[in-house]
Amino acid sequence: MLEHQETPDSHDLGKLVKWHDGLVSATGSEFPVCALFLASGEDIRAHNIFRVFRTAFEELDAGFHDLVIFGQHGMSSTCAALIPGLGLSDVQTPSLVLISNDNGIVFHTTGLPSGALPDGAAEDDRGDIPWRAALTAITATAKEKTVLALDYCEGLVRFDFSGGTLVETIEKVKLQVEEA
Repeated sequence: MLEHQETPDSHDLGKLVKWHDGLVSATGSEFPVCALFLASGEDIRAHNIFRVFRTAFEELDAGFHDLVIFGQHGMSSTCAALIPGLGLSDVQTPSLVLISNDNGIVFHTTGLPSGALPDGAAEDDRGDIPWRAALTAITATAKEKTVLALDYCEGLVRFDFSGGTLVETIEKVKLQVEEA
């Protein structure tokens, strides 16, 4: 008997459903941001950056719905549908999309390095790299319970979302992917 192997499409659709359910049921003190990673299976450097975020977010007691990655096991129809579904037509993969609520939904985006590092090379750890500066701001905000200010992180592109709530938007993308 053959075992069912999960495809990138089924994996990411399951993750989208879990993300949506987490956003719907989120209660209590809100984490200051939702970090969304859009990548492909070959984007090892982006996966490693995701792991850095995951470690930091776990230490800050963030929920699953506060940090999610799509495309990790290969480009999926979910990842492809999220880009236009969130109005991110100018975003290329791999990328990081930071979603916050600043009197409406605000996205801050930055591209991430693609592919893998050459053998023996280490990831640049300078604090002025956009994703690293953003993580520093998120960490400080979560610890100090202050308002997140990502507009001051150089290299992040701000975009005010006008498509409704994040939950409604994710629901639309979920239905679109399920119907395809």
